Amino acid sequence: MKKLSILLLVLVIAMVGCSKGNELRRSQEVKGTIQVPESIKPNEKISIRILVTQGDKKIEDADDVQFQVEKEGYINQEMTEANHQGNGVYSTDYTFKEDGEYMITAHVTVKGDMKMFRKKVTVGNPEKK
Repeated sequence: MKKLSILLLVLVIAMVGCSKGNELRRSQEVKGTIQVPESIKPNEKISIRILVTQGDKKIEDADDVQFQVEKEGYINQEMTEANHQGNGVYSTDYTFKEDGEYMITAHVTVKGDMKMFRKKVTVGNPEKK
């Protein structure tokens, strides 16, 4: 009976340790927040930015950050390189050619691990067609 109690205690301790490790790993995941102006007009140059963090640390040394912009209903494989602005922010200038719904995808690589972050934006007045 003593052996069974000790075995159960060891299993419980192991399970608690593993779950804390998973929580720590999740809190240390690379995260990205895409930032654009609230109002975007066609043919107006704007800055697309992404804040890249890991836990409470701002990532200053991402291997690669690129943006892909696709108009709803169209496929665009072209990527635009982002420049490091400091304080965990990477950005590029972009001009949306026409009114519509667009999906911005940021491709962020940190220490060989690539993550994608997405944000849907409305440009101009899409209903105006």
